[in-house]
Amino acid sequence: MVVSTRRVRVLLVAMAVVGMALGLIAVLGAVGSASPNNTDDHRHDKNRSTLTVVSKKHENKVVDLGARGPSQGDLLLTNASLYDESGKERIGRFDLLCAITDPADEPSEKAHIAQCTKTFTLPGGEISVEGVAAYPNLSGLAPGFNAISGGTGKYAGVGGEQRFELRGKKVIDTFHFIE
Repeated sequence: MVVSTRRVRVLLVAMAVVGMALGLIAVLGAVGSASPNNTDDHRHDKNRSTLTVVSKKHENKVVDLGARGPSQGDLLLTNASLYDESGKERIGRFDLLCAITDPADEPSEKAHIAQCTKTFTLPGGEISVEGVAAYPNLSGLAPGFNAISGGTGKYAGVGGEQRFELRGKKVIDTFHFIE
């Protein structure tokens, strides 16, 4: 029992560190998007208004922290390689952290609701998105859309929306940048 308690404590500390890091990224993204960037403001570049990437071979992990089975506070962690729009050239990685806020614990509920933060690491920088997702199955993927909350490098100052759809075992992510 001591080992199990120790593992839970280590996991909780790791989650707190990840949460603080994600919070710092969100704050830095908000500061970056509020600050003018006169050297590389691609938000007005017509060729950069949309970006599409493909992810495949997702690694999913559900961390059951509360009562056995899906419960409020459980975590969903996912990572995958990112590919260009054709799905052939590997160009980066995708990382996801979701916390279940409303488990499907009543017969009328068809999906677990989770607050999610995603980071897309691409050549030249990162794009962060966040939003609420409905997961009918926690071991699967859920299509939908999120707000672009910020970026780094050549994506500093971006805003807009990220839409994603499932095509077989692939996820197509399309970023629609707005001015």
